[in-house]
Amino acid sequence: MMIFRHCYRIWWWWSSSSSLHYFHFLRCPQHLFNLQRQLRQTKLLVAARLNDYIIIDCSFANEYNNDISFENNYYERLQLKIHSCFTLLHRYHSPSFLILCNFSSNDNDKWLQNSPYCQTTSLSYLDLFSREQLVYLSPDSPNIMSEYEHNVIYILGGIFQKTKHEQITLEKAKHEQIRHQSLPLQKYLRFSASASTILSLNQVYNILMTLKHNNNNWFEALKCIPERCLLR
Repeated sequence: MMIFRHCYRIWWWWSSSSSLHYFHFLRCPQHLFNLQRQLRQTKLLVAARLNDYIIIDCSFANEYNNDISFENNYYERLQLKIHSCFTLLHRYHSPSFLILCNFSSNDNDKWLQNSPYCQTTSLSYLDLFSREQLVYLSPDSPNIMSEYEHNVIYILGGIFQKTKHEQITLEKAKHEQIRHQSLPLQKYLRFSASASTILSLNQVYNILMTLKHNNNNWFEALKCIPERCLLR
Protein backbone atom coordinates (compact mmCIF):
# COMPACT_ATOMS: atom_id res chain seq x y z
CA MET A 1 0.00 0.00 0.00
CA MET A 2 2.86 2.38 0.72
CA ILE A 3 4.06 2.35 -2.89
CA PHE A 4 0.59 3.28 -4.13
CA ARG A 5 0.34 6.14 -1.66
CA HIS A 6 3.60 7.56 -2.97
CA CYS A 7 2.47 7.16 -6.58
CA TYR A 8 -0.72 9.01 -5.73
CA ARG A 9 1.31 11.85 -4.20
CA ILE A 10 3.32 12.23 -7.40
CA TRP A 11 0.18 12.24 -9.53
CA TRP A 12 -1.40 14.82 -7.22
CA TRP A 13 1.74 16.96 -7.39
CA TRP A 14 1.67 17.02 -11.20
CA SER A 15 -2.07 17.54 -11.44
CA SER A 16 -2.27 20.31 -8.85
CA SER A 17 -1.86 23.91 -9.93
CA SER A 18 -0.77 25.05 -6.50
CA SER A 19 2.84 26.26 -6.45
CA LEU A 20 2.91 25.55 -2.71
CA HIS A 21 2.59 21.81 -3.31
CA TYR A 22 5.35 21.94 -5.93
CA PHE A 23 7.68 23.83 -3.61
CA HIS A 24 6.98 21.49 -0.70
CA PHE A 25 7.84 18.37 -2.70
CA LEU A 26 11.17 19.80 -3.84
CA ARG A 27 11.96 20.83 -0.27
CA CYS A 28 11.51 17.20 0.89
CA PRO A 29 14.00 15.02 -0.99
CA GLN A 30 13.35 12.26 1.57
CA HIS A 31 10.00 11.66 -0.17
CA LEU A 32 11.78 11.04 -3.46
CA PHE A 33 14.40 8.84 -1.81
CA ASN A 34 11.73 6.68 -0.16
CA LEU A 35 9.87 6.34 -3.44
CA GLN A 36 13.01 5.24 -5.31
CA ARG A 37 13.83 2.71 -2.61
CA GLN A 38 10.33 1.24 -2.68
CA LEU A 39 10.35 1.05 -6.47
CA ARG A 40 13.64 -0.88 -6.34
CA GLN A 41 12.24 -3.27 -3.75
CA THR A 42 9.05 -3.79 -5.77
CA LYS A 43 10.99 -4.63 -8.94
CA LEU A 44 13.15 -7.17 -7.12
CA LEU A 45 10.22 -8.77 -5.30
CA VAL A 46 8.44 -9.26 -8.63
CA ALA A 47 11.60 -10.92 -10.00
CA ALA A 48 11.75 -13.20 -6.95
CA ARG A 49 8.15 -14.29 -7.47
CA LEU A 50 8.92 -15.07 -11.13
CA ASN A 51 12.01 -17.14 -10.17
CA ASP A 52 14.27 -14.67 -11.98
CA TYR A 53 17.51 -15.07 -10.02
CA ILE A 54 21.22 -14.40 -10.14
CA ILE A 55 23.31 -16.27 -7.58
CA ILE A 56 26.34 -14.99 -5.70
CA ASP A 57 28.59 -17.84 -4.56
CA CYS A 58 29.84 -16.87 -1.08
CA SER A 59 32.08 -19.88 -0.49
CA PHE A 60 35.38 -18.01 -0.96
CA ALA A 61 35.83 -16.39 2.47
CA ASN A 62 38.72 -18.74 3.28
CA GLU A 63 40.62 -17.40 0.28
CA TYR A 64 41.09 -14.09 2.11
CA ASN A 65 41.47 -15.13 5.75
CA ASN A 66 45.26 -14.73 5.80
CA ASP A 67 45.45 -11.77 3.44
CA ILE A 68 46.86 -8.77 5.33
CA SER A 69 45.84 -6.36 2.58
CA PHE A 70 42.21 -7.42 3.02
CA GLU A 71 41.36 -4.74 5.58
CA ASN A 72 37.67 -5.52 6.08
CA ASN A 73 36.27 -8.98 6.56
CA TYR A 74 34.84 -10.90 3.63
CA TYR A 75 31.18 -10.13 4.22
CA GLU A 76 31.75 -6.42 4.80
CA ARG A 77 33.42 -6.20 1.40
CA LEU A 78 30.69 -8.34 -0.13
CA GLN A 79 28.06 -6.02 1.28
CA LEU A 80 29.63 -3.01 -0.43
CA LYS A 81 29.78 -4.79 -3.78
CA ILE A 82 26.21 -6.02 -3.59
CA HIS A 83 24.95 -2.59 -2.59
CA SER A 84 26.67 -1.24 -5.71
CA CYS A 85 24.61 -3.63 -7.84
CA PHE A 86 21.44 -1.74 -6.93
CA THR A 87 22.54 1.81 -7.72
CA LEU A 88 21.49 1.46 -11.39
CA LEU A 89 18.27 -0.50 -10.89
CA HIS A 90 16.24 2.42 -12.25
CA ARG A 91 17.59 1.52 -15.72
CA TYR A 92 15.94 -1.91 -15.75
CA HIS A 93 12.24 -2.70 -15.69
CA SER A 94 12.81 -6.27 -14.46
CA PRO A 95 16.15 -6.66 -12.64
CA SER A 96 17.04 -10.13 -11.37
CA PHE A 97 16.80 -10.93 -7.67
CA LEU A 98 20.04 -11.90 -5.92
CA ILE A 99 20.46 -15.07 -3.87
CA LEU A 100 23.63 -15.41 -1.78
CA CYS A 101 24.38 -19.12 -1.51
CA ASN A 102 26.93 -20.87 0.73
CA PHE A 103 26.49 -17.98 3.14
CA SER A 104 28.11 -18.34 6.57
CA SER A 105 26.46 -15.98 9.05
CA ASN A 106 28.35 -13.76 11.52
CA ASP A 107 27.83 -10.52 13.41
CA ASN A 108 29.21 -8.34 10.59
CA ASP A 109 26.66 -9.18 7.93
CA LYS A 110 23.38 -7.98 9.46
CA TRP A 111 22.66 -5.78 6.45
CA LEU A 112 22.88 -8.74 4.08
CA GLN A 113 20.72 -10.96 6.27
CA ASN A 114 18.00 -8.32 6.68
CA SER A 115 18.20 -6.74 3.24
CA PRO A 116 15.01 -6.58 1.12
CA TYR A 117 17.21 -6.58 -1.98
CA CYS A 118 18.68 -10.08 -1.65
CA GLN A 119 18.24 -13.41 0.11
CA THR A 120 20.97 -15.24 2.03
CA THR A 121 21.15 -18.97 2.58
CA SER A 122 23.73 -21.44 3.85
CA LEU A 123 22.55 -23.91 1.20
CA SER A 124 24.41 -24.56 -2.01
CA TYR A 125 22.82 -23.56 -5.30
CA LEU A 126 22.83 -27.29 -6.11
CA ASP A 127 20.43 -27.78 -3.21
CA LEU A 128 18.06 -25.22 -4.71
CA PHE A 129 18.28 -25.70 -8.47
CA SER A 130 19.07 -28.43 -10.96
CA ARG A 131 22.44 -28.40 -12.74
CA GLU A 132 20.70 -27.88 -16.06
CA GLN A 133 19.44 -24.48 -14.89
CA LEU A 134 22.85 -23.16 -13.82
CA VAL A 135 25.68 -21.39 -15.66
CA TYR A 136 28.78 -20.38 -13.69
CA LEU A 137 30.42 -17.21 -15.06
CA SER A 138 34.19 -17.53 -14.74
CA PRO A 139 36.84 -15.32 -16.39
CA ASP A 140 38.94 -18.46 -16.97
CA SER A 141 36.30 -20.46 -18.83
CA PRO A 142 37.18 -21.26 -22.48
CA ASN A 143 33.46 -21.20 -23.34
CA ILE A 144 32.70 -17.68 -24.53
CA MET A 145 29.25 -16.35 -23.72
CA SER A 146 27.41 -15.22 -26.86
CA GLU A 147 24.07 -14.11 -25.45
CA TYR A 148 22.04 -13.75 -22.28
CA GLU A 149 19.90 -16.85 -21.78
CA HIS A 150 16.63 -16.05 -20.07
CA ASN A 151 15.97 -19.62 -19.02
CA VAL A 152 19.17 -20.12 -17.00
CA ILE A 153 20.37 -18.90 -13.61
CA TYR A 154 23.82 -17.30 -13.67
CA ILE A 155 26.27 -17.81 -10.82
CA LEU A 156 28.83 -15.12 -9.97
CA GLY A 157 31.77 -15.92 -7.73
CA GLY A 158 31.95 -13.72 -4.63
CA ILE A 159 35.54 -12.70 -5.37
CA PHE A 160 36.98 -9.19 -5.12
CA GLN A 161 40.68 -9.53 -5.92
CA LYS A 162 43.29 -12.16 -6.74
CA THR A 163 42.83 -15.31 -4.69
CA LYS A 164 45.37 -17.78 -3.34
CA HIS A 165 44.35 -20.36 -5.93
CA GLU A 166 44.31 -19.87 -9.70
CA GLN A 167 41.15 -20.40 -11.76
CA ILE A 168 39.20 -21.12 -8.60
CA THR A 169 35.72 -20.49 -10.05
CA LEU A 170 36.43 -22.54 -13.17
CA GLU A 171 37.74 -25.44 -11.13
CA LYS A 172 34.69 -25.30 -8.87
CA ALA A 173 32.30 -25.31 -11.82
CA LYS A 174 34.09 -28.32 -13.32
CA HIS A 175 34.11 -30.16 -10.00
CA GLU A 176 30.38 -29.59 -9.56
CA GLN A 177 29.71 -30.43 -13.22
CA ILE A 178 28.06 -27.08 -13.90
CA ARG A 179 28.12 -25.43 -17.29
CA HIS A 180 30.53 -22.49 -17.33
CA GLN A 181 31.12 -19.46 -19.55
CA SER A 182 33.22 -16.31 -19.70
CA LEU A 183 32.28 -12.86 -20.97
CA PRO A 184 33.65 -11.99 -24.45
CA LEU A 185 35.80 -9.13 -23.16
CA GLN A 186 38.72 -9.70 -25.52
CA LYS A 187 36.41 -9.75 -28.52
CA TYR A 188 35.01 -6.26 -27.91
CA LEU A 189 37.55 -4.47 -25.70
CA ARG A 190 41.26 -3.78 -25.35
CA PHE A 191 42.33 -3.28 -21.76
CA SER A 192 45.18 -1.02 -20.73
CA ALA A 193 48.34 -2.72 -19.47
CA SER A 194 47.69 -1.69 -15.86
CA ALA A 195 44.00 -2.69 -15.82
CA SER A 196 42.66 -5.98 -14.55
CA THR A 197 40.35 -8.03 -16.74
CA ILE A 198 38.68 -9.43 -13.61
CA LEU A 199 35.44 -7.51 -13.25
CA SER A 200 33.70 -6.66 -9.99
CA LEU A 201 30.37 -8.17 -8.98
CA ASN A 202 28.41 -5.01 -9.69
CA GLN A 203 29.98 -4.65 -13.14
CA VAL A 204 29.07 -8.20 -14.12
CA TYR A 205 25.55 -7.82 -12.69
CA ASN A 206 24.96 -4.65 -14.71
CA ILE A 207 26.40 -6.22 -17.86
CA LEU A 208 23.95 -9.10 -17.50
CA MET A 209 21.02 -6.79 -16.84
CA THR A 210 21.88 -4.62 -19.85
CA LEU A 211 22.07 -7.68 -22.11
CA LYS A 212 18.75 -8.86 -20.70
CA HIS A 213 17.00 -5.56 -21.37
CA ASN A 214 18.71 -4.55 -24.64
CA ASN A 215 18.37 -7.66 -26.79
CA ASN A 216 21.95 -8.87 -26.16
CA ASN A 217 23.58 -5.61 -27.21
CA TRP A 218 27.19 -6.18 -26.11
CA PHE A 219 28.31 -2.67 -27.03
CA GLU A 220 25.79 -1.20 -24.61
CA ALA A 221 26.44 -3.83 -21.95
CA LEU A 222 30.20 -3.36 -21.88
CA LYS A 223 29.81 0.36 -21.24
CA CYS A 224 29.49 -0.75 -17.61
CA ILE A 225 33.28 -1.12 -17.63
CA PRO A 226 35.00 2.21 -16.79
CA GLU A 227 36.84 3.86 -19.68
CA ARG A 228 39.94 4.29 -17.50
CA CYS A 229 40.46 0.51 -17.80
CA LEU A 230 40.56 0.60 -21.60
CA LEU A 231 43.03 1.70 -24.23
CA ARG A 232 42.12 4.93 -25.94
